[in-house]
Amino acid sequence: MKELDKFIENFGRDTFVTYNGWTSRRYRAVVEPLRYKNKMYLYGSYNELGHYPESFFLYIGPSYVNFDSLGDGAIIRTDDGKSYLIHHWEKVYIKDKPVYIWAVIKERVE
Repeated sequence: MKELDKFIENFGRDTFVTYNGWTSRRYRAVVEPLRYKNKMYLYGSYNELGHYPESFFLYIGPSYVNFDSLGDGAIIRTDDGKSYLIHHWEKVYIKDKPVYIWAVIKERVE
């Protein structure tokens, strides 16, 4: 899916993952506030502005950054200094090919 890869590359931000002393290479991923329309992925509540109040975000990243071997405590970091814990993630497939990784992430306060 070259179109999706191009979208992520053009509109994503510089990102990397850390886990137990391991650091991925830098790549681009889309990280956006989780809107009320996405509330079904959490607890079903939203505020009037449409943003879930507990700092949850939607992550869409390339499938080659594999989350399979990551456990609790894996952190997604962006070059603007923010960090996020992975709350829930899934690989999205078209036919038998993984196309991207979708996740709900929560901003960390360090």
